[in-house]
Amino acid sequence: MYFGLTLMGQEFYPQESNLGVLGAFGLTEFGGGGGISFVDFNQDGLDDLTFGSEAGEEIFFYENKGDHFKLVSPPYVSVLEESKQLVWVDYDKDDDQDFFVTTFNGENYLFENDGNMNFVDVTDARGLANTEADTYSANFGDLDKDGWLDLYIARYGEEIIGDTNSLYKYSPHANKYINITLPSSTNNGFRETLATAFFDFDLDGDLDIYVANDRSIFENSLYMNLGNMVFVDVSVPSMSNGAIDAMNAGVSDYDNDGYFDIYVTNTNTSLMYHNNGDNTFTDQATMSNTELNRYSWCGTFFDYDNDEDDDLYVSSVSLGPAVPNAFFVNQADGTFSEPLYYSNGLGGMDTLDAFTNVVGDFNNDGRYDLAVSRDSDLDFTVFSNNDENGNNFIKVKLKGTNSNTDAYGALIEVWNNNAKRIFQKHSTVGYQSQHSNDMIFGIGSNTSVDSLVIFWPYQNDKSVIIGSDLLINGTNEIVEGSGVVDSYLTPLCLENHNVAVNPIPSHNYGAENILDSSSLILDGSNVLFQAVDIIELDIGFEVEEGAEFEAEINVCGN
Repeated sequence: MYFGLTLMGQEFYPQESNLGVLGAFGLTEFGGGGGISFVDFNQDGLDDLTFGSEAGEEIFFYENKGDHFKLVSPPYVSVLEESKQLVWVDYDKDDDQDFFVTTFNGENYLFENDGNMNFVDVTDARGLANTEADTYSANFGDLDKDGWLDLYIARYGEEIIGDTNSLYKYSPHANKYINITLPSSTNNGFRETLATAFFDFDLDGDLDIYVANDRSIFENSLYMNLGNMVFVDVSVPSMSNGAIDAMNAGVSDYDNDGYFDIYVTNTNTSLMYHNNGDNTFTDQATMSNTELNRYSWCGTFFDYDNDEDDDLYVSSVSLGPAVPNAFFVNQADGTFSEPLYYSNGLGGMDTLDAFTNVVGDFNNDGRYDLAVSRDSDLDFTVFSNNDENGNNFIKVKLKGTNSNTDAYGALIEVWNNNAKRIFQKHSTVGYQSQHSNDMIFGIGSNTSVDSLVIFWPYQNDKSVIIGSDLLINGTNEIVEGSGVVDSYLTPLCLENHNVAVNPIPSHNYGAENILDSSSLILDGSNVLFQAVDIIELDIGFEVEEGAEFEAEINVCGN
């Protein structure tokens, strides 16, 4: 039997203390907190966590050990400026994760991985020498589809300082980045940029650039990719040029009409730019019930319940009485509802000010979990997704060969019953966010799909994966040019191989040190446990000392 409790519609449970994620960003000089990455940086199959920090403190690197996270000490790299965007990326295509970090009132850094998690600062050597400035956003993508990742660095530019955004093309022959900002027409002027997004808004096969600019005196920008690293500003004709305190550039086809939409947060009314399919956008925040009149920062689309449509979580800062961060659940009709609002947000524990959020699957159960970086000394939060609705999913790991190794920019169509849903893989998207490199496609009650069609970010490379080649409710490794090379179930595997009760919402309890049993523990068996200590399972529910309860035991396959 599964032993758990659902209270007031809660599906997410705060797990940071149980998982060993103990820390806080700290004080921010200007505002906006620090970035997060939920990428598996050591490539062991488990999503790790990286959190930015205040000036004078090191970046937090948390390695996922299966049943907990371990803080890497000393850290892989030392950056003592206020850290903003954090990006794990294989920029040099040598099959390991390099690390790029932007800072506030400091320099930006590119650290090269030698393959053994040893890092060297190659910022200057790769042509990215920079002066101290305020940089909130960095985005990697192959804008000319030559197989190598280009880089767009967005500054919080002010005319008095002379900062503009910069576009760099990677040259594998010179092994460095070349600044092509002026010929590409992407400098964005002296605007204060907080977020950027690479996505194919016009579905012509290449990545366009959306730029969210802070302050109502600076309109947002949309740069259409014309090919050969030349862009044209179509902000005005596309009607995506909102002039607000823009902080976020979230991308999703939220209504499954085959075109990517944009969610832009604000200090009051947010914008939901619906893509009309004719190179124009219409703000449908009111119509979709996502206008959110709060001081909002990061907005992330993800299908939390695997029901075939993207939901939306938004981090906010309260200027008055505390209000919960918004969690909008997609109603599959172009609108959203906020069912967790009256229980004070996710798990009833989400009224604290927050700037940045990211999604990953730390326990490999096919459900997106959520990590949040909050204001000042408020602790990081890791919400475990415990939604139990029986919906199915397909988890995919993409690896490029002709394309960049991470397959950033790949466009995926999920086909079922003659209908398609579209997704794009991003290096970063939203506000200071890098989500897991593993993509989870919810398929609802379906037990199969017709096909996945992958448009790789390299010239005309395309893969069609038939449904029978895909493992449902498991992980599928897909390599460009080779198709599915491996499929496997993805149980949570504990580093210490303890037997664990699964799934108790608030903890994974090892039989050795917390639970006592007179029964032989066998995988798949029902075992009667007696609690040695009080065990808090969730808000308002606990197992008292000496109490007995029954649970199903599962162990790892390793």
